[in-house]
Amino acid sequence: MICAAPEFERRAADYERHARVQADAAAWLAEWLPARLDGPALELGAGTGLFTRLAATRAHSLTATDIAPSMVAAGRLAVPGADWREAAADTLPAGPWQWIMSCSLAQWLAEPHTVLGRWRAAAAPDSTLLAGWFIKGTMAEFFDACPEAAPFAWRDAEEWLGLLHAAGWSVTRHETRTFFRRHADARAMLREVHNVGAVVPRRLGPGALRRALRAHNSRHGGDRGLVTPFVFLRVEARAA
Repeated sequence: MICAAPEFERRAADYERHARVQADAAAWLAEWLPARLDGPALELGAGTGLFTRLAATRAHSLTATDIAPSMVAAGRLAVPGADWREAAADTLPAGPWQWIMSCSLAQWLAEPHTVLGRWRAAAAPDSTLLAGWFIKGTMAEFFDACPEAAPFAWRDAEEWLGLLHAAGWSVTRHETRTFFRRHADARAMLREVHNVGAVVPRRLGPGALRRALRAHNSRHGGDRGLVTPFVFLRVEARAA
C-alpha cells in the first residue's frame, strides 16, 4: 500500500471514523507534551487534527500543516485555534520553530534523511522535535507473506534513530508500542487501511491481492476474526 495524495484528499470526510489506531497513537504521543508549549509550534502532516487538538490546548502559537486541502479544511473546523496551512512535509513555513511535531507521518517519507534535515534546518537552536510514526512490525504477518503489498521498505526503531542522528537531532527519549486492531477478516483489515488514504501498489494485481487475503485469513483468521499489529515509535529529540 502507498499513501497517495489524491486518495488522502478524498478521505477527509470519513477519515476519523476509520483512523482508530491513528487516534490511539496520537493520544499516546500526546502523553509527552509538556504542560505548556512555549514559543512557536509547528505540526506537520496534521490531517484532520487528531493530534492537533491535543497539542492546541498547550500551545501559545500553533501552526498546523497538511498536503491535502480537504484535510486542512476539516482540521480548521476541528481546531480553529490553530493556524492551518497547506504544505508538504518537506516544505516548512518560515521558522525558526521552537517545537516541531508530527504524528503518523514519517513512515510515508520517500527520503526521510532529507526531510528530517529540513526539519532541523527550520528549528531554533534549543528547539524540540516531538514525533511518532509507524515502523517495521506493522501488519507484519500480512506484509511478510505478501511483500508486494508493502508501501515501502519498513524501517525499525534503530534505523530511524540513526536517520535522526544523521539529520542533526539528538534523541532524548524514545519508546515503541504495539497497538492491536481486530478485524472480521483480511478484507476488512485492508479496507480500514484503505479508508485512511493508503492504497495497494499497482504492481500487485487484483487476483494476486485476493489470493493474499485468502491466505492471510487461512493462516491467521478464526471465529473471532484476526488481530493485526501496528507498531508505533514515539521520539523526543533536541536540535543538536
